[in-house]
Amino acid sequence: GFKSALTRALNDYLRNKTNVKDKDISLTGEDAREGLIGVISIAMPNPQFEGQTKAKLGNSEVKGIVESIVGEELSSYLEENPSVANKIIEKAILSARARTAVKYGL
Repeated sequence: GFKSALTRALNDYLRNKTNVKDKDISLTGEDAREGLIGVISIAMPNPQFEGQTKAKLGNSEVKGIVESIVGEELSSYLEENPSVANKIIEKAILSARARTAVKYGL
């Protein structure tokens, strides 16, 4: 939920609020998360974890809730802090261009 909300919020901000020449750039989740470290803490009864390492929460109902809250709050933050938002967008675009260059051998 966090990954998809982050990617969607950054792409929405890129399309609607920035003066970027390349409006056709679409940031992937990997571009948005480049260099990012985040921690989400939730409390819920009877959590179910996936896999042997128990690194991923398996309760599917949590994804929608996290996605909704993170999406709303991150969008608000980006609009209220345009200088920070533009730096984040610049970093993500740089990552997208590097990914494209590697993909096409430029």
